[in-house]
Amino acid sequence: MDMDSSSSSSAATAATAGVVAASTHRYSYNPSLIWNPEVEEYFIKAYGANHFARISESLTRPSSYSCIRVNILKLTTYAVFEKLTKLLREGFADGFDVMSTERLPEGNENDEGFQNGICQGIFKLCLEGTCEDREKKENIVKRHGIYECQLPGLDYILFVRGSGPHHILYGNQLNRCLKEVIVSRKCAESVLRGAQVFVPGVLACSSHVEKGDVVAVSVAIEQPNTGGWGVGITRGAVLQGSETDPQYLERKGMYIGQGITQLSRAGIFRASEGVAVEMTNRVYRLPSFHDLLKGEIFLQNLPSIIAAHVLGPL
Repeated sequence: MDMDSSSSSSAATAATAGVVAASTHRYSYNPSLIWNPEVEEYFIKAYGANHFARISESLTRPSSYSCIRVNILKLTTYAVFEKLTKLLREGFADGFDVMSTERLPEGNENDEGFQNGICQGIFKLCLEGTCEDREKKENIVKRHGIYECQLPGLDYILFVRGSGPHHILYGNQLNRCLKEVIVSRKCAESVLRGAQVFVPGVLACSSHVEKGDVVAVSVAIEQPNTGGWGVGITRGAVLQGSETDPQYLERKGMYIGQGITQLSRAGIFRASEGVAVEMTNRVYRLPSFHDLLKGEIFLQNLPSIIAAHVLGPL
């Protein structure tokens, strides 16, 4: 049976839309957490199904802020606050746009206390101060997404707000050939917190990748096998963009952004250190702080800082 031109056009449009939808779903960041059945059952009984589902969802996402410990032997907290504000405003933190608030409609639900004001006793918004003594913590108010910790005795801690999740259009969605890089889970965790992709974290790469190419970055997650857990990828493997690629199905919804290669494919796997991919478009945007204010600040998670403070208070 022959189809008229309008029917053919409609069919082609529908087919194209289906391909784009499938592609968009694959090239996204939408991980899911799989628990041991017995552990999952225990937590569901303890928290309730809905609460535990929210916990599991949050555990797949990075925090929306960076926690910074100030070296108060060198500078006051406010002095570092001023330096960070200037650096972020001028774009010295890996191009991080400190004023960016773009996000997907559902937003980032991980840090509900940060977003909904539940933890107002911990975080104090930092805007231009109006009081005379600006070095006192009570005189620092919200400015450029930088916060000061308000827990007693922890006024040497600053928080820098990030944003996400963000929607990214990868090469194949723009009718361009998509080149890819697969990184390890530990590397991906660092990238989600603002780091670049360093050489040791790269596991596999598309063929014919040259310095300056735009690449999509996906994550290889450890899978159970006869010898325990592993990614099952030989470092240096070539990606063909087909279902024969390592962890092709497992990497669906595990794309964390795109960037520009700083080395060719051969250079990446010959080098032992250095940046392999400079991230230019991230699902979650946080400043890197790499090589910023050396000796004056340290990146450290809040629970770790609190534990150290309790065990050996300053």
